[in-house]
Amino acid sequence: MSRARRRRQLATAVVVAATSLVGAGATLPAVAVDTDTLYVDNSAAAHCSNFGSGSQAQPFCTVQAGVDHAKAGQTVQVAGGGGRYAEQVTVHSSGEPGKPIVLAGRPSGPRPSVGVSLSDAQPENAVGFLLDKVHDVTIRNFAMEAIAAEGVLVRDSAAVTIERTTMSDTGMGNGASGQRAVPAGAPAVRVTGTSSRVTVAQNLLQEGHGDAVAVEAGVSGAVVTTNGVMTAQPRGIRVTDAPGTVVTSNSVITLDGAGVTLAGASDHAVVENNVLAHEHFVKDGESSTAELSVSAGSTVGTKADYNSVHGWGSGAAYSWAGTDHHLADFAAVSGQGAHDVEETPPLGLDGNHYGTVKPTGASGATDSADASAPGMLTTDLAGRPRVDDPQVANSGTGAGYYDRGALELQAVGSLTVLADRDQGPYPLPVTVTATARQNWPDTLTYTYDFGDGSEPLTTTDAKVEHVYRAAGTRTVKVTATGTDGTPATGFAGGSISVNEPAELAPVLGVNQVGFDGPFSYNFALYGSTSPWPLTGYELDFGDGSPKETHEISYGAHHSYRRPGDYTLTATVKDGGGRAATVRQVLHVGYGKMGYTPITPTRVLDTRKPGTGGRPQRLGPGQSVTVDVPTPFGQPDADAAVLNVTAVNPSQAGYLSVYPAGTDRPPTSNVNFAAGQTVPNLVTVPTGQDHQVTVYNFSGTTDVVVDVMGSYRRSGGSGFGAVSPVRLLDTRKSAALDADSSVSVQVRGVGGVPDDATAVVLNLTSTGSDAGGYLTAYANWTARPGTSNLNFTAGQTVANQVVVPIGADGKVAVYNHTGRTHVVADVFGYYGPSGSSLFTPVVPTRLVDTRQSSALGQGGVLKVDTGVPAGATGAVLNVTDTASTVPGYLTVWADKAPKPGTSNVNFPAGKTVPNHVTTPLGANGAFDVYNFMGRSQVVADLFGYFAK
Repeated sequence: MSRARRRRQLATAVVVAATSLVGAGATLPAVAVDTDTLYVDNSAAAHCSNFGSGSQAQPFCTVQAGVDHAKAGQTVQVAGGGGRYAEQVTVHSSGEPGKPIVLAGRPSGPRPSVGVSLSDAQPENAVGFLLDKVHDVTIRNFAMEAIAAEGVLVRDSAAVTIERTTMSDTGMGNGASGQRAVPAGAPAVRVTGTSSRVTVAQNLLQEGHGDAVAVEAGVSGAVVTTNGVMTAQPRGIRVTDAPGTVVTSNSVITLDGAGVTLAGASDHAVVENNVLAHEHFVKDGESSTAELSVSAGSTVGTKADYNSVHGWGSGAAYSWAGTDHHLADFAAVSGQGAHDVEETPPLGLDGNHYGTVKPTGASGATDSADASAPGMLTTDLAGRPRVDDPQVANSGTGAGYYDRGALELQAVGSLTVLADRDQGPYPLPVTVTATARQNWPDTLTYTYDFGDGSEPLTTTDAKVEHVYRAAGTRTVKVTATGTDGTPATGFAGGSISVNEPAELAPVLGVNQVGFDGPFSYNFALYGSTSPWPLTGYELDFGDGSPKETHEISYGAHHSYRRPGDYTLTATVKDGGGRAATVRQVLHVGYGKMGYTPITPTRVLDTRKPGTGGRPQRLGPGQSVTVDVPTPFGQPDADAAVLNVTAVNPSQAGYLSVYPAGTDRPPTSNVNFAAGQTVPNLVTVPTGQDHQVTVYNFSGTTDVVVDVMGSYRRSGGSGFGAVSPVRLLDTRKSAALDADSSVSVQVRGVGGVPDDATAVVLNLTSTGSDAGGYLTAYANWTARPGTSNLNFTAGQTVANQVVVPIGADGKVAVYNHTGRTHVVADVFGYYGPSGSSLFTPVVPTRLVDTRQSSALGQGGVLKVDTGVPAGATGAVLNVTDTASTVPGYLTVWADKAPKPGTSNVNFPAGKTVPNHVTTPLGANGAFDVYNFMGRSQVVADLFGYFAK
């Protein structure tokens, strides 16, 4: 169990009440009726000032200001809930006998927290409260947490009371060195110097980094009573050279050391009615240290009795005058502990940890305390009265029924209050059920306060009904009282919202997220309103997928397979049994995207096991899905630019590339004949999990996929279209040799600006004397292990490439084997000057002349794209097939002059595709020109650019 959980458990049991501390044998100073009150409140609404009088209308801002103005008999009332008072409070003024200065926080609810932060702590300000050479001062109802030094330091002071205050993580130090260092290990409460008559009562001291309470040399008449102590340190309450100290009725849990230590010459002490326990896991054969340790110099005149101890393993519970003793021989040797008990489960230990240490009906600590012991109070740590358990024989002294330790077993251990409704319109009937966990049988009377100003209801019924008749936020409070008159109070969990009557109004929220694909959305209905609580909803996504039902607090997630307009239908239900439906049309489509080039990366090669997860050729009708890598720190790709190559297919066919998880389109990307190696650039949206799928139509083939870059809705560069211009043609100079490169200037040429980061080229190999491949990459960078254009001897073949530009404004083209001529035409660029963003579309066939007539020699075919008005360019796959003679196709913007470039080079009778990025005319159309013979032309649209 965590320290935080243990803290919560004990704190839950301790709700300190503003109850009288006067008890049998108590040494607490009397408290006179307040004659005057000073107020402190640092909340924004208080409009505080340290230069006023500390009135309730304008309180002081700091506790120190209130203390500095306080006189005998005055109370400094400090508000809670406004945050921490980041200060050390030093008390210099004194009260008078019967008229103490009282520093008071809130008795219930959020208590004011005092103390500077650890980072700001220095030796001069590291304490919570410092009382130095003062008398007749009381501190109560504060909270302190994460204090570098002591929570409270009392030095050379008298008639001081520290009560009903919670302290946790005190003595932490500040981790600094040198003069700023505040070392760790200070106690939560330190009483030192010539201090006398100091009382430490009813405090909850948790997880300190030193002693919980330290009473040091020179102190006299100190009383430590009814405190709950839980510390991770070896010691709990430590008294050193302080004769006459009283330690009574405390519950002390330490890691594995003494709960109470009398060291040095602390003679004539009283140690009674304490519950002492270790929080220590003892393995077989191990034992714990003593829980009550009294030095030889402290045994004289000291009384130790009526304590409950719990030793681990074979460890002794006592150390008396330097010798360890078990309970069985302690009384005989020391003359003490005649009424002590040693027990484990009956103390209320929760198994492995001491989350709470309190008596139970079966415990020897119940009704067995010495009620006449010095320092005993009539109320326990939680401010509850001492009560008699009728099932347990009274074995204590005095009243005879006081329990040992800081907590008193009550008739009602807990009171749980449940309301069957927490929200609804008036008139709102609510049934309230009170469930009391009784420690002994008793007749209970319940008083119900419904929080709406109505008269409280007193009855013996544990279940009642109440009707709320006006709007407002209500809190139900129930008090259960037994025949002994001891009350137990419980509150319904949370408040009840009584609302104005109104209709159920459904509101459907939609948010595109894209983390598992470009068409993924989150849906929520918690914006709906009703006077009743919203109980759930049913959502129809409008695409034929199953409807989903969820609780109102949970959102729905759905990924669509394709763009389109979908009618969402959501039906919301509320706690009044009503249902209401809302419908709205969701337009699912690709957004505008910027481009990010990357170093070409191979993600699939079926020839090599382990590259892309498929170590075999792709068979007829088979497909493979591949991941699109994302550069570190960038969002997932919404579309990818790939170089896809079919290698040595067994027969003619084609590859189709499309978003993963979507329906395969009736388009192709790579067309090939048997035995060929055919690459083609592919621009494709990503699908489910930001993947793409490659489908093989017929035969078997190896497939290679290289990623060249990606498009994203957030980030990336815009595209700039240029009129096609030829940048390189080695036929006018010399062929490119094997294993050599040629640099091509692209920035500042053909309309490519100086800030371009990548360029769109159509790369052609012609006149090669051997089979091989070309690789295009940024000049003066490492050549990637990928290819862009594969060719056979004598073949004229083209492929479009998107290439990062080197720092010198050039790209390099590498020839692997043999000699070949290289032609490079520019069609556009990416970079800051690019003003158009890319929008993918579901692959769409724009034209197929096989359905009409072939394109003749010198013929021009106008093709309308159907993209939105204002589009500046299009991404196509253009295929030539069944040509009568070798030739080429040229693609350019409609109504523009035909450029002297080519896009698709083909031999007679073959099917040759090529990726084409082309400008569009103002009418959204492009033209296709056939150089020689007659050819069938197929053009598929994959996306468009627009500003």
